[in-house]
Amino acid sequence: MPESDHHPGRTPAHVVAYQHPELAGVLLCREHGESWAGLTPLTADDLPHGGFCGWGTSDMHVCGRTLPAKKPQQ
Repeated sequence: MPESDHHPGRTPAHVVAYQHPELAGVLLCREHGESWAGLTPLTADDLPHGGFCGWGTSDMHVCGRTLPAKKPQQ
């Protein structure tokens, strides 16, 4: 996985998700992760099987947006 070099508000186009550095498996989509400092930006290559955004609210609403997986080589 890439080093955490996140700069809020300046997300490169190739970043598809963010991973929490201390909570294994916690992924956030670009919308919900780009304003959190300290998250590790990920590309589709870092997500061979894709994933889902785990951002949620106190009333149990979860984003659940599908995060793109690495495209199979042809």
